[in-house]
Parts: sequence; structure tokens; C-alpha cells
Amino acid sequence: MVNLSATEDEWQSDDETGYENPYDYDPNAVDENDPTVDGDDPSLNSDEDTEEITEDDEDGALAEIEPMYGSVVEWVEGWFTKVIRRRMGSGGGEGGLAWDERWWLYPEVAGRLTAAWYAWEEARASDKPSAMSHWWIQHLEPHLRVIFDGETGPMSHAKADGSFSGWPALPTQSVPPELLDGLLNDPAKGDL
Repeated sequence: MVNLSATEDEWQSDDETGYENPYDYDPNAVDENDPTVDGDDPSLNSDEDTEEITEDDEDGALAEIEPMYGSVVEWVEGWFTKVIRRRMGSGGGEGGLAWDERWWLYPEVAGRLTAAWYAWEEARASDKPSAMSHWWIQHLEPHLRVIFDGETGPMSHAKADGSFSGWPALPTQSVPPELLDGLLNDPAKGDL
């Protein structure tokens, strides 16, 4: 606790909350302050997986958590465009944030939204209370920065009249045969 009556020389600014930089967040880190880490909790058996799995039927089939949305299209139309609200720029490369209602025309946008949807479904189904917060910070926000980027993002030159439907695919050349074997071998084995 901060002593507000202390003089400037006595001011203590140590953080007693245990706050850590969210960019250093490791969801698998062990909390050294957790009394169950040393095995003090008899309900936890360190030899067993602590994740609870339920059985669905007599055959022992595992119960799967059904996704809330059946596809990325359903998720974008039913959740994403209803919840995510930003003031968009004028479009057409004029700066600000960019969004094209024909998002599915942009392969990168469709791919990023699909990844965000998968992670959203996983966070929604998680029994961790912080899972959804983690999803917002670690998954959605980095994707939104790219998707909505009005300068260099995939929809940065979207026009209201629909005349722009994305930048062309990146050019590529075929890999020369003498290099192909090295690229196809497992780099972990040191073949490169």
C-alpha cells in the first residue's frame, strides 16, 4: 500500500499487486505464489493431466464443445461486425482506418479473421477466466492493426464503389531444382 502521508524521500512505489507487463505474459507459467504448486492440494495429482475431460456416451467418445458459430462467415456477420466498432477513414488510400464490407475478397483478411475466429471459439470454451482477455490482447488486436491499416493494410485502398478488391498476389518464381532438395529437407536435421 502506498503511504500518501510520506514525504518525497519516504515515498514507496513498489508494486505490491504482482503486476507484470502483459506483453511478457506466459499462460503456461507456474505461479510461485500458488500453494498448490508444491503439491499441497490433495485434489491435484501431479501424475495426472489436470485438464478435466468428460465422456459423452457409453462408447467412451469424448464430448466436444460445439462452436458457437459454424463458420468464419457466421462469426464475422454475427459477432465481429456487431462488436468491433471503429471510425473508418475515407478509404481509397486517403488514410485513417480501412474496412471493406466485402472482406471475403481479401485472402489475408479472410485468413486473419478465420484465425481470430478459431482462437475466439477456443477462448470462449476455455474454463480459464482470463482466456477471453488473452484473446483480445494477444490474438485480435494484432490482427486488427493489420486488417484496418489504412496506409499499408490489405484493404487500405478500398473504395465505396467497390472498384478495388485487393492488392495482387505477391510475385514468385519457381525454386531452381538444385536448391529445391535443400528447401524440402528437414532443417532440424541440418540438411540446409
